[in-house]
Amino acid sequence: MRLSAMILAIAALVAAPTLVLAAEPFTAPLTTAAEVPPVTGDGSGTASVTISDDETEIAYEVTFENLTGPAVAAHIHYGDTDVAGGVIFPLAHSDSPMSGTLTEADFTPLDGGPQTYAEALAAIRDGMTYINVHTEANQGGEIRGQLRELPDTAASPDGVIDGTAFLSTPAMLLALFGAAVLILALRRISFVRR
Repeated sequence: MRLSAMILAIAALVAAPTLVLAAEPFTAPLTTAAEVPPVTGDGSGTASVTISDDETEIAYEVTFENLTGPAVAAHIHYGDTDVAGGVIFPLAHSDSPMSGTLTEADFTPLDGGPQTYAEALAAIRDGMTYINVHTEANQGGEIRGQLRELPDTAASPDGVIDGTAFLSTPAMLLALFGAAVLILALRRISFVRR
């Protein structure tokens, strides 16, 4: 019985990092109406942000169209939907799409906001950050969107886990492997005792 307990513990330890570590995707529709205060114009876009599984990087991509002019700046700001908050991460601005990767070195502490990179990640997770794209005509921001976590694509709209998606995850494969090893170990123990 000790052998089976040991095998089960090893399988759990192997599977645990896979269950805990997973990239976290966030998205935001970018509109002129979301600006504080709202601006007039036809600009729109989308932003996606993904926190890496080890939390050392934040990948981003921002697409936009119909701005009043070229993007002169873009940032991740700290603030709720009705607040014009301060910058915590600068984004490399360019033509659409703009993309890049941020690290702790890119983080700027904010009075009244996140003071550490870990706090900035927590703010993203809590829905307290937004993407802002600035133009010459709208230097305070022309389009903006609050970052929200993407729903788990392995779950159906009614909250039931899709079996095929779950079965294809590394955690499930490790769990199945662990169960097979446990069954074999238990069978071997039962034959030895006879």
